[in-house]
Amino acid sequence: MTVYEALIRVDFVGAVVLLVIAPLVLLAGSVSVPAVQNRLLAYWRASALLGITVYLWAGQVSGGFVTGFAAHVAILLSLWRGDVLSPRRGPPPSSAQGWWATAFQYWLWAASIYVTIGLACTLFLLPCAFKAPSAVCQAWYGPPQQYARWLHPNASPMQLGSYGGWALAIYAVYGGAWALQLTRSDSE
Repeated sequence: MTVYEALIRVDFVGAVVLLVIAPLVLLAGSVSVPAVQNRLLAYWRASALLGITVYLWAGQVSGGFVTGFAAHVAILLSLWRGDVLSPRRGPPPSSAQGWWATAFQYWLWAASIYVTIGLACTLFLLPCAFKAPSAVCQAWYGPPQQYARWLHPNASPMQLGSYGGWALAIYAVYGGAWALQLTRSDSE
């Protein structure tokens, strides 16, 4: 394993801890803090694109580099603006709302810094979606494929890439329907 591949694995583990486990704990604990709960639900809608990216990469689908970049942008927007497609955005949580809101504020800053660094990295990886796969690009398939072997031991990489493609299609339909509903409510 090269240093580059080791850094990619550390990034993958860091993303699981900071972008999956921590917000799940915050969501579970913030039941009585609606501002935190609303912001976290918006975050989960945006970060679903990151989960789709994992399945696309498990299937070695190069389009995952585009969805990975889009996920980073969507996550940053959701962290700071809430649900971008909703006209009724609640106020951002403040630490005056209790311990969970304070914990959310710390996580917000940590996640924002982490996602901003990831955004810069994925910007440089965008060409991987449009050219022949190189070793630099293919190294990003390793951790998702390891994850897939643990979670889906009997599924082929092609099957997992297909799941990612279907999930992306559903995500696009959902986003389109939400945007259409938003434009209709604005015109009324």
